[in-house]
Amino acid sequence: MKKPSLLAEARYNLCFVYSQTGDEVSALEEYKILKTMDAEQASKLFNLIYK
Repeated sequence: MKKPSLLAEARYNLCFVYSQTGDEVSALEEYKILKTMDAEQASKLFNLIYK
């Protein structure tokens, strides 16, 4: 298992915070960016938020 880059971690955290505060538009944008950087982390985040 690879360790995510600091930038990918920041995107992950931003997406999570946006989703928890109801800013779904910003969360989706951060998710899209994260997916291009680290698909594995993006998938984990998606499952955490939307399932």
